Amino acid sequence: MDQNDIQSLIDQAMSCTIICNVELHPEQMDALQNLSDYCVNLVLQTPEVMREPLKIVYKSNEEFKIALVAFCLCQSLTNPRRKMRENKEFFEKNITVYHHANNVKEVNFGAINPLNVAEAINWEIVEDWKLYRDNECGGIKALVDEKTKLTGLDTYKRGGDPLYEFARFHRKFTEKENKIAEQSKIEAQNAFRNAVVQSVATEVAKQQLSQGKNPMDIINSLLSQEDNLQIGSQKNIEHRPNTPQITHRKKK
Repeated sequence: MDQNDIQSLIDQAMSCTIICNVELHPEQMDALQNLSDYCVNLVLQTPEVMREPLKIVYKSNEEFKIALVAFCLCQSLTNPRRKMRENKEFFEKNITVYHHANNVKEVNFGAINPLNVAEAINWEIVEDWKLYRDNECGGIKALVDEKTKLTGLDTYKRGGDPLYEFARFHRKFTEKENKIAEQSKIEAQNAFRNAVVQSVATEVAKQQLSQGKNPMDIINSLLSQEDNLQIGSQKNIEHRPNTPQITHRKKK
């Protein structure tokens, strides 16, 4: 097979039309097309395809399916309503990629919930996968560094099955982002509360001064009220009901 024949196979693989049994937005379909092109470029670097260029389409479709399984697995691990059966094997069984004779690549997600599929596919996850899959960039280390801006994930452990490694990272990264968002929300609520208290205190002080009250008595009274508010707020936090823990009795 000469270089022209090989280039023709590459062009065919890169120009395929992707269709899907799940309704996706145009930008999601564009992301899938970009992913498909990346998979072609990726398999061109593998020894197997270098030896047998006729495998370009087959191997790129295989790589394409691996990516889709990873995306669905990420969505599963970050969805509190996920089913226990929705693991790697479940997605591998349900996701199929057919390459038709008219150069159409058909993706079928089988029994996977279409809403979960739509939630799993986006440009960000495609770019994350491309960085993770590119060994020259450093794999999972490069992904962690880029997504966390070099701050890392203290509780994340690398290694294991590549698809679960990728999905577990997204689980840990989502947990971190949610904690930051929750902390920001609490800080904003506290800032608003403090601003309201300060505004009210100012008006009360003005009224009491106009009534001829001693300034130091007014200050002491306001400080005492603020201390009581803080103690009450702290008690609310301390008495917040904890999630009940399930204990297991040892069998005799």
